[in-house]
Amino acid sequence: MKSKILLVGGGTGGHIFPLRNLIDELKKRGAETELVVAEAPLDRKIVKENFGDVKTHFFRTDKIRRYFSMENLAAPIRILKSVRTAQKLLQKINPDAIFFKGGFVGFPFLIAAKLGKFRGKIFTHESDISAGVMTKFARRVANETFESFGNPQTPLFFSNAEKPAPKKEKTTPPLFKILIFGGSQGARNLNELFLKNAQSLLKNCHYIVVTGREKKLNFSHPNFEQFEMLPATELSQKIAESDFVISRAGANSLFEIVAAKKPSLIIPLPSAARDHQRKNAEFFAEKNLCHVYEQDSKASFPAAVKSAITDEKMRTALSTSQIRNAAPEIAEKILKFLEKN
Repeated sequence: MKSKILLVGGGTGGHIFPLRNLIDELKKRGAETELVVAEAPLDRKIVKENFGDVKTHFFRTDKIRRYFSMENLAAPIRILKSVRTAQKLLQKINPDAIFFKGGFVGFPFLIAAKLGKFRGKIFTHESDISAGVMTKFARRVANETFESFGNPQTPLFFSNAEKPAPKKEKTTPPLFKILIFGGSQGARNLNELFLKNAQSLLKNCHYIVVTGREKKLNFSHPNFEQFEMLPATELSQKIAESDFVISRAGANSLFEIVAAKKPSLIIPLPSAARDHQRKNAEFFAEKNLCHVYEQDSKASFPAAVKSAITDEKMRTALSTSQIRNAAPEIAEKILKFLEKN
């Protein structure tokens, strides 16, 4: 009899994209999978572009905001209602296991599983080096928690496993290709940083900038192209084709860049909760796997880019790095755990 795994995550791309590889690995091993994400435009777009073959449930709930908001008055009532809805959905799906990746959408399911005496197993995954409130709670109810920065390290991130060979550039000689992307929250400042220094940056390099939705740049240059958003498969492909990457320090992005063995300049998002992006970046920088540049730094940005590009120690460290997506190991461990129990 096939094992059925319900995967839950939503609210940000970082809580959804990594589930793609895990679903593929579970299916390879004969498991059935269903997906729960938040009822939100971003989640729907991600599912449409990347999970067309997966039965998906769009779930409506609420969260307690960490700032003053009148919405917090009604949030507990909405959350309690969503717990009841989650209980009914769990009974309908009847999964052997729940895999929680992150986001407020998972809270009602974790509560429903406990209140409803869910007989299946609960697994969770934390990407960042600094665990958030939801992860700390999930650890208390889970049978096992996988961690990107744990011991052992089990990074789970989106990666295009079947990357086609990079296309040959028509330019002679080919220009050095640099990719810039900042995610949904951190793109604006990276866009501004690029524009401010574009004249210097574009002299001998070709830049691809993923600007973020509705943040298209009013700028043109022969050595410049832009995309507001890219499906995960295409972004993964752009990383593979690039010679150098400039990015925020979300754990999924960092692991994907390092796994692709791409030299990079990482710019942590200062407003990230628990300052986790800075901690993520420092972890890799200490191993010479990336350079770090502060968003508000007074140091020359073009000089920082050049320093990172010419750092042979970083290239050597990347060439010998053993970091790779742990989706196969996680899938194997989940299914073996279910077999034994």
